[in-house]
Amino acid sequence: MDTQNLPVNRKASIPVARLLDRMADDLELDVIAGFQGIGRPVLISDINRPGLALSGYLDYFANDRVQILGNTEIHYMEQLSTAELESRLEGMFSFEIPVFLLSRNLRPRPLFLDMCNRRGIPVLISRRTTDEVISSIILFLAEEFSPETIIHATAVDCYGVGCLIVGAPGIGKSETALELVERGHRLVADDVVALKRGRDDAVFAETSPVIEHHMEIRGVGIIDIKSVYGVGRVRNSERIGLVVELEEWNREAQYDRTGLSDSYVNLLGVRVPFLLIPVRPGRNIAIIVEVAALNHRLKELGVHPAQQLNQRLMSLMNTPNE
Repeated sequence: MDTQNLPVNRKASIPVARLLDRMADDLELDVIAGFQGIGRPVLISDINRPGLALSGYLDYFANDRVQILGNTEIHYMEQLSTAELESRLEGMFSFEIPVFLLSRNLRPRPLFLDMCNRRGIPVLISRRTTDEVISSIILFLAEEFSPETIIHATAVDCYGVGCLIVGAPGIGKSETALELVERGHRLVADDVVALKRGRDDAVFAETSPVIEHHMEIRGVGIIDIKSVYGVGRVRNSERIGLVVELEEWNREAQYDRTGLSDSYVNLLGVRVPFLLIPVRPGRNIAIIVEVAALNHRLKELGVHPAQQLNQRLMSLMNTPNE
């Protein structure tokens, strides 16, 4: 499987409006100033607490990030005189700042809000604690800025293992997935699979919002898996644990017959276990994928059947005959 030429997309920025739209309910967000600036771009997935910038030290001010203001920053501003605060804020606002986010329903001084209104810098306020705000925003931004791509493949949840089935057009990816669904497993996406790198170096397959859980079966046409088999046979997203490539049987090729060594493929910078399965008449590929998924689960639990058998055979061969 060639993953070198996959078109990987990375968002250069997201508008503050998207953060507000997606996180408004979770963080109980309100806009209290700078309404006109909610289109400002957030350029990076990290956050910043601008305590040093408020003290006047701007040499390493991370201005392109979401600025979190908690008890420390708000109480520090309250201790400054009006002239001092205005001077410090003028220095900060000489940089492009996407948004301020205040925790604990804290209210900053009117001068701060007035200056944000004049410059169109949104000020959001949350009732959540500072730790809750920081963790939620970091997770949200990490997901928004994670690399993603679209691939021609089929993704299924087989015994809890996300299997990405790839191969040339017409090789039988959809038919294999259909038989797996018939056997009780769940379809994630067919033909058009969105891959996204998530947290903890995991790659997730997601269904297309346009195609959803429809599948093309040659000779039959388009079928809706959710309508035919029910909602229990579909998923919108699944972590990819195994990549299975189908290819036509080639007598000249050397296929792995022992499974002693594990193969991997690179998906969005993440190493994912990989199997190459030859296809020819008479082979039940769906059952082979089922067994591969179960074998993968065993390996995750620390049980490697091929290596155990090899060690047993080596032990017998090394035992002297009596």
